[in-house]
Order: sequence, then C-alpha cells, then structure tokens
Amino acid sequence: MLHEVKKQRLTEEARLNKLKKDKAKIKTYRALTEEVLKGKIERQYSKHNLDLTTKLIDLNPEFYTIWNYRREIFSKLFEDGVLDKKETLEKDLGFSMEQLKRFPKCYWIWNHRVWCLLQLQSINEANWMYEFGIASKLLEMDSRNFHGWYYRRFVVENMENNMKIRHKDDSQQQIYQYLSINIKEYQYTTAKISKNISNFSAWHNRSKLIPKIYDNLKLLSDTTAFPSIRHIFQSPYHILMHELNYIKTGIYMDPDDTSVWLYLHWLLLDPFFVEYLKPESSDGLSSYMDILKSQLQVVMEVNALEKEESSTGEDNIWCLKSILIINDVLEKETGDNSILNTKLEILEKLIRLDPLRKGRYLDYRNGAAKLYSL
Repeated sequence: MLHEVKKQRLTEEARLNKLKKDKAKIKTYRALTEEVLKGKIERQYSKHNLDLTTKLIDLNPEFYTIWNYRREIFSKLFEDGVLDKKETLEKDLGFSMEQLKRFPKCYWIWNHRVWCLLQLQSINEANWMYEFGIASKLLEMDSRNFHGWYYRRFVVENMENNMKIRHKDDSQQQIYQYLSINIKEYQYTTAKISKNISNFSAWHNRSKLIPKIYDNLKLLSDTTAFPSIRHIFQSPYHILMHELNYIKTGIYMDPDDTSVWLYLHWLLLDPFFVEYLKPESSDGLSSYMDILKSQLQVVMEVNALEKEESSTGEDNIWCLKSILIINDVLEKETGDNSILNTKLEILEKLIRLDPLRKGRYLDYRNGAAKLYSL
C-alpha cells in the first residue's frame, strides 16, 4: 500500500511488455536529448531546434539546461525578426502554464514564466492583472506553494512599478495606489492564514508587507484614507500588539506548528519593532522588556499545558526554543546573568528531546550558533 493505493501486480507477460515499452521510451528520450544538446553546443538557433526543446521539456521539465537553450533560441530569433516577440512569448506563457499544471513546484518552469513576462514588459506588453489572476488561482489550488507566493510578490511588484509610471507626476496618488495594493495583499494573507494556520508562505508575505504599509501610510497626506486598517498601523507598537494577539490563538491551538513560532520570533526580534520600542530613553526600553516578559509568560503557560496533556509529561520543543530565545534577549538587554542558568537548563532539555539538532544546541551553548539557527 502506498498512500492507500494498492500496488497493482503485473503478470509476467505484462511486466515484459511494460519493460519493452519503457526501453523504447528511454531510447527515444536519449536520442532526443543528444540531438538537442548537440544543437546547443553548435549554437543552432532555428525553429526546428525550438520545436525539439518543446518536445524534450514536455518529457522532462526539470531539464533546466534545455530551458536555457530555449531562451537563447528565442532571443536570437527575436533579434533576427524571425518570430514576433509578443505573439511568441504569450504562446509560451500558455506552454509554461500547461507544464505548471503537471509540475506546480518545478523551479525551471516558474523561472521561464518570469523571463517571458520580463521580455514582454520590455515592450510594454505584459498583462500583470491577468498574471495576478493566475497567481491567485494557483494559490487557490495549493495555498502553501511557496513558488506561487514568490510569483505573486513578483507580479505585485511589477503592478506597483507600472502604477508609479502611470502616476509619475502625482506622488500622493502613487502612494495611495501603492497602499491599495499592499493592504489588499495583507488582508489576503489574513484570509489564507484563517483557512490554514500552517501556511508559512502567507506568514512570510505578511512580514514583508507590514513595514511597507506602515512607511507609506506615514507618507500619505490624506489621514482619513484606509480607515479599516489605520488603527492597526498607528505605530510599530500598535502593529506588534495586534499581531501578537492575532497569533496567540494559533500558538494555543497548535503549539507544534513551526510557522506560527517563526512569525512570533520575527515579531519579537525584527529591527522594525525593536528599534521603535527600544530607543535610548528608559521608557522605550521598559516597553520592549515588558512585551518580552509578557510573551515569555504566554509561552511558558502553553508549555505547561502541553506537559499536562502529554502522555510522557515532556516539554514542547518549540516552547523551549522560544523561551530560550526570549531569555537570551532579556539577558543581553538587562545584563542579568542569573538568566544564564535557565538557558543552560533549557539547552540540556533540547539536546535530549531534539537529538537531530543536538549539534546546533551544543554550538549555541558554545557561542558558535545564532538564535535563528535553532
């Protein structure tokens, strides 16, 4: 049984027939590969060679050398006027989409699609709104596909660039349109996380959007715009409080979910928040310390609940990592050396509970590893 699908047993005759067919396919594939690579070495940039790359990619889209050769052929044929650039590239976007339906996590297909769009953009023919729809549809099919999230950010970035060009003489309109796009993306991450809290790519995208939205809201002269979001983005402190409250439920619901903990670490350690909360004034430092101590209590409470529910009575590994990270910051900020003993105790527990990362914990104890490596 493999994924609850029974393995079909072949008769000896069927097995021999299959082997015969496979040998024929392998022979065809090898001959095609040899011909295409020969063309690449000899720099043969013709329609015939382009068709050969289509056949080979259709058999093996992971063959990145052939994708490179395909782009070389396109560039030469565009230069010589043999192919219409717009028509050809739009057709190849269709070809890449067919490949993505079969192999949605193949780097080389995504890379080629990006190349096609940048080529179209160079002649002002890229349809970014259409691509935005494609990215949304792909993420509906698989909301955790990080290729799809990267592609969505790429498309949004180019939508922003086009918007800046359209409103080049009106900086306030530029900022307004820029915010419109990014706030919708922020809300999109909320929707995706609500459906699946383990969507690491959505959390990551959220962390990229927050500083951008905050910085641009400060530049917008219309202080009444975007009322549904302004109360959150009053300051990094307000954003932090909102986000900490947002992830609290996730931490209690699924303490073993990596993505939520990594987002918590970003909230507590990123300069965007820390530099605002920890200026030279003592009040700022106190605010940051209070937040760290408050989150430390939350994590310790979650860990206590996990120990009670565990059949072995063991600590939760991610809780221990987070306690260690917060204590490390507290020790550095306060100079309280008594925290060191707590950290060493946690490291000993992690070495025992998480033996696969034993070397990292030992390196950390010896000062050779960074917090995020845990």
